[in-house]
Amino acid sequence: MAEKTFPLKIGLEIHGYLDTKEKLFCMCKTDFLSADANTRVCPICTGQPGSKPMLPNKSAMGKIIAIALVLKCKINHDKELVFQRKHYSWADLPKGYQTTISGAYSVPVAENGKFNGIRITECHLEEDPAQWNPESGGINYNRSGLPLVEIVTEPDFSKAEQVVDWLANLVHSLSYIKALRKNGGIKCDVNVSTYGERVEIKNLNSLENIQKAINYEIARQVENYKKGIVQNRETLAFDEKSGKTIKMREKESGEDYRFIPDPDLPVIGLDEKEIKKVEKELPEMPSEKLEKLLKKFKVDKANADILVKNLELADFFEELAKHVDANKYISWVTIELLRVLNYNKKTLDEVEIKPAHLAELLSLVDKGEVTVLKAKQIMNDFVGILLFKSIKAIYQRNQTIL
Repeated sequence: MAEKTFPLKIGLEIHGYLDTKEKLFCMCKTDFLSADANTRVCPICTGQPGSKPMLPNKSAMGKIIAIALVLKCKINHDKELVFQRKHYSWADLPKGYQTTISGAYSVPVAENGKFNGIRITECHLEEDPAQWNPESGGINYNRSGLPLVEIVTEPDFSKAEQVVDWLANLVHSLSYIKALRKNGGIKCDVNVSTYGERVEIKNLNSLENIQKAINYEIARQVENYKKGIVQNRETLAFDEKSGKTIKMREKESGEDYRFIPDPDLPVIGLDEKEIKKVEKELPEMPSEKLEKLLKKFKVDKANADILVKNLELADFFEELAKHVDANKYISWVTIELLRVLNYNKKTLDEVEIKPAHLAELLSLVDKGEVTVLKAKQIMNDFVGILLFKSIKAIYQRNQTIL
């Protein structure tokens, strides 16, 4: 007898920190990764009695619109957007509710999109809770009130590897519009169903754990089916040490969260002109950039793949092509420049190296005034001296040792 196959369905709820300077409803700074615990806080984001939220962060609204455009969503500029209070009891939630543009009676910022073949249910804005340490019981409120994007997909995935590849492409594309905070990471809630009700695996924070959790959960559900165990709706956690999912509680419904409109925040209407402005300013996406590099600049596939991993690097190459035969010197970008940046633990957008600087150095190499070896040594000075001086100044400084 053939083994039974199941209509496997996997859906995602993706949370990412929006790259803003201030929190969603207050003026506290968002550099929570480098700050000491509980130093980026105020009465608003710690839920002190009598405190009221400020108007929502305009920059966060702009980031949400840009993300929605990348996801090809319909942006609800023709509808009223209402912040809801999502109630639940947890140690990291100072107000006893989370403020969000989502919920049973809410209109999301955007909906009905599609990205890389996967349907997008909705895209909305909400605030992050605080950071609770279950071992010590301590709470760090630096994260409380940070603006988050939540992207909800339809259950269109059919295997863990597909989920991981899709998420990697999503994060890569959103890096092009500088929507998410660098090193902030993403958190995923993964819904998995095989033969029965779906379960939700909460707060997966790495692609590796997402893949392991999905594969374990599929195997667990199939094994339970063989034992005659009924699969109910549940909320699970993933234990990294054991590699297993663990039941936290029965899955909540929308009613359990007691969504109500937040009386302290106004109804929001999105400006269609502002949406068009954001759309006009969107850069080329990775797939478009790759096609341009391959066809217009005749870059080989291996180097083109390196360039498109970072928008600043790809733009640097295109600008360099205005000064020199960039294809001839592509290794100076994909190997030498990256070597210098990696050695100094910098990214291209953190330094002031310009394509004209590199073009000037390559010109000296072409004229035979600088050897290739010496040019590579000069490249080592880029991150330090080139912040303030030109290649020519470095060249003149090195005249005595050439």
